[in-house]
Amino acid sequence: MAPRTRDPKRTRRRILEAAYKEFYRNGFQGGSINAIVRHAGITKGALFHHFSGKDALAHAVIDEFLVPAVQRWWVEPLARADDPIAAIQDVFRRFRKRIEQESPASGYVYNGCPICNYATEMSPLDEEFRQRLHQLYSDWRTAIATALEEGQFRGSVRKDVRPADEAAFLVATIAGTASTGKAAQKLSLFQHVFRATDRYLESLRA
Repeated sequence: MAPRTRDPKRTRRRILEAAYKEFYRNGFQGGSINAIVRHAGITKGALFHHFSGKDALAHAVIDEFLVPAVQRWWVEPLARADDPIAAIQDVFRRFRKRIEQESPASGYVYNGCPICNYATEMSPLDEEFRQRLHQLYSDWRTAIATALEEGQFRGSVRKDVRPADEAAFLVATIAGTASTGKAAQKLSLFQHVFRATDRYLESLRA
């Protein structure tokens, strides 16, 4: 039998993917290192070769999974948008489509938002978690506010709109919907919010 080729980058990625799923289902405190090792198909020694401990692993999940997700879903589309309101509506529609197509037992309807889950569980308990999540939310709000400011400059967004206020409201809407949806475990709750948010965004047009 040929010896197994070592691929540290691939191994590290498998660990992060398994950790993301484990923490998403069971929370950071309830998440099991043994389960992560099992699902990643590695040894515990291999995990600790890449990460010094459970905290470092969770921080890497935030930095390498959640931050890029916000960049991909929000920051990048809004940065290149000519019409910020249409771009924000499009993000919500794509998000709605994703939720409607996913398995309720493995996605947002049952488990909530992974960012919000981390924030509510760990921000009061761990300062490094809190700082990472605060920066993530801050970058998210800034992306929305900057896009709305550009829309005001171009004339597509009402001049009386306060971009920072709207950005804070929209991010809070997403986080709040994920939390209440997790408790209700009903897709219809998300659909109600998506429809209301779409109408609200139309009201911001010049």
